[in-house]
Amino acid sequence: MRDERMSEVDSMEERLTRALERKPKVDVPAGFAARVAGQVPVRRAFAVPAARYGLLAARIGMGVLLLALVVVAMRFPGRTMFGVALEWILCAELAGLAIWLGGMWKPVRS
Repeated sequence: MRDERMSEVDSMEERLTRALERKPKVDVPAGFAARVAGQVPVRRAFAVPAARYGLLAARIGMGVLLLALVVVAMRFPGRTMFGVALEWILCAELAGLAIWLGGMWKPVRS
């Protein structure tokens, strides 16, 4: 009795495996893609202004650096080592921003 059940299970498993491994037939009617594309609503083109937050932040940063350089020059007139180092660091940051902003300008060809 047990052997009969095992053979039934094995044959069922084989049939299931064959059914799962069989590739289904796919029939796509002619013009299907054109019909689907025709049902898609038309999108209107609209212009989005380019945001230039990085450019604005760099310009504000340059102003803050210039202000900080003036404050450091007034605060450390005795030319202490800390004042000189701070001035050099601020100048390097200002130069880096100026170079970066200078590289952003590309000639516009009409």
